[in-house]
Amino acid sequence: MSNKSPLLNIIFQSLNKITRNVLRDFGEIENLQVSPNSIDNFVSRTENRIYSTLLEDLTKSRPTWGMKLNSIEESIEDKYYWIVDTLNGRFNFSHALPYFSISISVEFNNEILSTVILDPLRDELFFAEKGKGSYLNDRRIRVSRRSSIGSCVFSIYDDSQTTNNKITDIFEPIYALASKYSSVTREFGSSALNFAWLASGKIDCLFTNNLNKNQVACGELLIKEAGGYLTNLKYINAYRSSGDLLIGANPTLHKELLKKINNKF
Repeated sequence: MSNKSPLLNIIFQSLNKITRNVLRDFGEIENLQVSPNSIDNFVSRTENRIYSTLLEDLTKSRPTWGMKLNSIEESIEDKYYWIVDTLNGRFNFSHALPYFSISISVEFNNEILSTVILDPLRDELFFAEKGKGSYLNDRRIRVSRRSSIGSCVFSIYDDSQTTNNKITDIFEPIYALASKYSSVTREFGSSALNFAWLASGKIDCLFTNNLNKNQVACGELLIKEAGGYLTNLKYINAYRSSGDLLIGANPTLHKELLKKINNKF
């Protein structure tokens, strides 16, 4: 059982406040027979309520800390920041697809010290603190133990606004690699939950492209504390290489994947 710090308890309590409303709104999405613009406005109101609650609770508990939402801003040295993603997997949520999450991370001097990812539909709370391991609810989690690429589950996510052809070009080597080694690819639609599922061994390998630094924040520490790696093709850690194609896996698979992709198999 994990030993939750006071900081994690603050985050948990705030997330607990918003869970019921998020689930209610998600249930209403299925029944909305309105225009796409109306649905978008409905989802925006959901996001705003999440943000308002988190802003109030987190700033009350740590008044001197900054808060980063989806915009990218430079960190001030020796200052703590909350990094919040109010609805990761927004497109899924707006189409009543049950794969989305809310995440909160703590940053200090460009390093992530704590991270929490909530999957409200499954009542799953993934969290990690530096040097203390990764957990799902109160159970310690670790990345998959697979040692060979064959029969792996590859998770793919792209957050770019490029054309479908360009996206295909980026991931073409990954699809080819999966086909060659009889692995399967899945595109779920929430980068944060993809990180959480990799950390808990539900998927074996993760490939994601064009995430900004704040979107990466919730994943790197969780995966690292679960025994995995998340880097770009040059082995630079994810939080310092946002925007690149990132690869996540256990150490053995990660080394093998980078070797094969960099050498084009």
